[in-house]
Amino acid sequence: MAQLSLYVNDATLEGLRSEATREHVSISKLVGGILRERQLMSGWPSGYFDLYGSLPDFPAEDDESLDASLDEACDWFEA
Repeated sequence: MAQLSLYVNDATLEGLRSEATREHVSISKLVGGILRERQLMSGWPSGYFDLYGSLPDFPAEDDESLDASLDEACDWFEA
């Protein structure tokens, strides 16, 4: 397992110590968990792109039954 040195100010270290004590874990384990959680939150969920095309009745972009005028109702929509 790789090692990492962090330089933090005293207030940050005290906050980490307090939280680690509350959770009954080491500071290293606490920070590792925070970093893993943050990494998971920053990307697409596992299998997300496998879902593309998995709905057989989902309309295609060029489906004539779609009302394109409804797109104009969304000021954030860009075609």
